[in-house]
Amino acid sequence: MPGMQEMGKTLLNIRSHMNGLTKTEQKVAQYILENAQDLIYDSVTELAEKADVGETTVLRFCRKMKFQGFQDFKLSLAQDLVKPTDHIHEEIAEDDDPLTLSQKIIGTHLRTLEQTRELVAEEQLTLAIDALAEAGNIHFFGVGSSGLTAAQGAHSFARIGKNSLASSDTHFQAMQASLMNKGDVAVGLSISGSTKDTIDNLNIAKKAGARVIAITSNARSPITKIADIVLIVVGRENPLQGSSLAAKISQLAVIDILNVAVSLKMKDEAIKYREITAKATSDKLY
Repeated sequence: MPGMQEMGKTLLNIRSHMNGLTKTEQKVAQYILENAQDLIYDSVTELAEKADVGETTVLRFCRKMKFQGFQDFKLSLAQDLVKPTDHIHEEIAEDDDPLTLSQKIIGTHLRTLEQTRELVAEEQLTLAIDALAEAGNIHFFGVGSSGLTAAQGAHSFARIGKNSLASSDTHFQAMQASLMNKGDVAVGLSISGSTKDTIDNLNIAKKAGARVIAITSNARSPITKIADIVLIVVGRENPLQGSSLAAKISQLAVIDILNVAVSLKMKDEAIKYREITAKATSDKLY
């Protein structure tokens, strides 16, 4: 356990409230005190499993500590634990010159892609490709940084003739999800696997009859519980790295794999639609 002089205010606050917690909440607190540095990369599901309690106990503990939820708690903890250079990139040093910075950042992106290649399960990938190839409609769901990836996903599948949508507004996402049918596919993007809006909208889509594909870096997280197919990517972020480009690159790589594979299954049909969509946008160029 870290010493008192090493503790930030969040850990000190937990220790000071220990006697006012229930026995199960104390298990959560004790685990956090002993594993704080690793915890900022965990989902609520992972923490609950490691502390041997239910997810509701973790959430109750966070509220008792005056946090809005688990992510709010992790952000406070990360602010206490993470060094300033960690906010930018794991390997960056303050005295790195531009060339060194570029080599480190590109090196990290390459490792992210290599690790994602190893993590994506062939069986799940095959199921995802088949589902997308057969889908009547494909809706991509994501918010924030993952919302940008969702828009790219919808764009790439529309180019090959699949009816694909992605909205940046969560209310529109909910409406679109409610109108999905059996034979449609909902693709949920969340690095943490704990994004409430995305999970809520995927639940709506699933109740409407759609199959759900989750693309996440947390194999044990709330989004995987509702997904029919799970694709794991590399890109675990602490709360201060919520727009990490490395995480987005891993998401985009998987989207590209799915798009190319579906194109190959569609063969001449995909080529025809690529020509149609290319002509539709050709007059937008000089």
